[in-house]
Amino acid sequence: MKNTLKRSLRLIGYGFVFSSLLLTSCSEETLPDETVAVPSSQELTIALKTPSPDPIIIDDLGTDALKTTQAPGVDRGRFNITLSYLLPPTPRQVEVFEAAAARWERIIIKDEPSFTGTLPSAFEGFPPLVDEGVVDDIIIEVALAPIDGPGNILGQAGPRFVRTDDFLTLSGIMFFDVADLDFLEELDLFEEVIVHEMGHVLGVGTLWNINAPDFNFSRNLLAGTFEQPYFAGRKANVFWNAEGGTLELPIEGDFGPGTRFGHWDEAALNNELMTGFLNLGENPLSRITAGSMKDLGYGSASVGESYDLPKGTPGVAAKSSNSEEGLHIAGMEELLQPVGFVNMKKKK
Repeated sequence: MKNTLKRSLRLIGYGFVFSSLLLTSCSEETLPDETVAVPSSQELTIALKTPSPDPIIIDDLGTDALKTTQAPGVDRGRFNITLSYLLPPTPRQVEVFEAAAARWERIIIKDEPSFTGTLPSAFEGFPPLVDEGVVDDIIIEVALAPIDGPGNILGQAGPRFVRTDDFLTLSGIMFFDVADLDFLEELDLFEEVIVHEMGHVLGVGTLWNINAPDFNFSRNLLAGTFEQPYFAGRKANVFWNAEGGTLELPIEGDFGPGTRFGHWDEAALNNELMTGFLNLGENPLSRITAGSMKDLGYGSASVGESYDLPKGTPGVAAKSSNSEEGLHIAGMEELLQPVGFVNMKKKK
């Protein structure tokens, strides 16, 4: 995992307006010689760009197989998650995001081709996320700022740009309301939430089904009926059955938009991290989720965190909707869909 504060620090010199707040003066008058305090993320109001009605197409300018990134940091493995903080984070926030990335890097291990070029920021008034740089393997734009106050929308997350070689995430976004972070710390669920949302950026529930006729590509991992959806990937179902589940691996079909069709079924998988609920206590990333990443197309290992599924747990044909244990994370999140594609060049 790699992270960078470069954009956060560079931002101060751009003179951007955040709501009614001006970081640098545009007046020609001489200002008093005093230190200007840079506002904290608690005070800033930022907004996502309105998605274009048509997909944005960006070309990869790379011609070789460089495995580097413009962001400094420690390379822990073959698959690297780079975190680009829109605003300066606290040490605790950096610690949690790095730990979350490390959990996913233990599952996804195979390198993706590097990208060379420019990727725009997902936010209004900010410089490019990548400015004529190189990305290996995925870069996530992280924003910690006010959204709508405590107890409402906790965060927004999902892929931003998708590669055209394997239709996996090249860049993504994780936008969290700082007003809710203390509450997550009190529940000891801060890291679990970040890992969960990072999973959506990587494609859990957001890239299961893709129809891209212009690129002659389709993916259909979300199957079944409206009432009884299930995951059609072979590898995830192998681990679902190996853990003790029967029939097909059930996808959540209840609890409304944001939860339905984007998570594992809570009634069946209980404390697995990628259900729509986070339980108090442990929420493991199981072999089931690891297998689903392989079904998506990632080079993932067949490993997962310790997870106990009761033998004979029914799958899609017998699932129920009576579980409300833990934090209904999916009811507080907004899953974002990709806004465009990156035409990846074949590397030599």
